[in-house]
Amino acid sequence: MALSSFDIDAPRWDQSTFMGRLKHFFNITDCRTALLPDSRLEKYKFMQRITFLHGPIQVMCTTMSSGVFHLIFMVPAACSLFPQRCSMAVSKLEPELRDSIRSQYGDSIRHVYFNKGL
Repeated sequence: MALSSFDIDAPRWDQSTFMGRLKHFFNITDCRTALLPDSRLEKYKFMQRITFLHGPIQVMCTTMSSGVFHLIFMVPAACSLFPQRCSMAVSKLEPELRDSIRSQYGDSIRHVYFNKGL
């Protein structure tokens, strides 16, 4: 059985379609990454000694989990569901960059393409 070739620089799915970006999102998002639940934390001896800090610790964990949730799920969702490749007219670029492009390529280039990334 022959293995198919794998190009690390090329996306596995077509990124110009919504379904391709959605498949990419589910591929890069690992739903197993989650914080420790309170029930597991309370089994540790140091947590049994500091019962007066359970409330503040729960608030801190909730705050961290919402931040972690955004980093783990929402950033990859935004990067995978929305196109990352953009184009811009050379005339709208910063003067230094515009002059550099025009000195190298003349007026033959009217648009530049770039990756928005994070």
